[in-house]
Amino acid sequence: MSFEELVKTRAEIEAAIELHAAQERRNLIAALRQVDSRPGPNGRSARGPHALKGKKLPALYRNPKNRLETWAGRGNKPRWLAAALKQGKKLESFAIR
Repeated sequence: MSFEELVKTRAEIEAAIELHAAQERRNLIAALRQVDSRPGPNGRSARGPHALKGKKLPALYRNPKNRLETWAGRGNKPRWLAAALKQGKKLESFAIR
């Protein structure tokens, strides 16, 4: 085979490989979507919302300087609590009894 024929054959092989890889990707994505849409053990979709999403939890910590500022212990610490902890105060001192 001449050099030009080899380059042409190489390009055809690379195109065929890309075509097969794209088809495999599509098949895998379709299979993942099918698995993802099956209901989980609790009857909800495996990708459904979390059971506690949107639920209000009782406050566990309160700012002593402003009694309206509370924190339930979920998510990021509020600024007032983070600042107080940085000053060396203990988290237990803000607990609501």
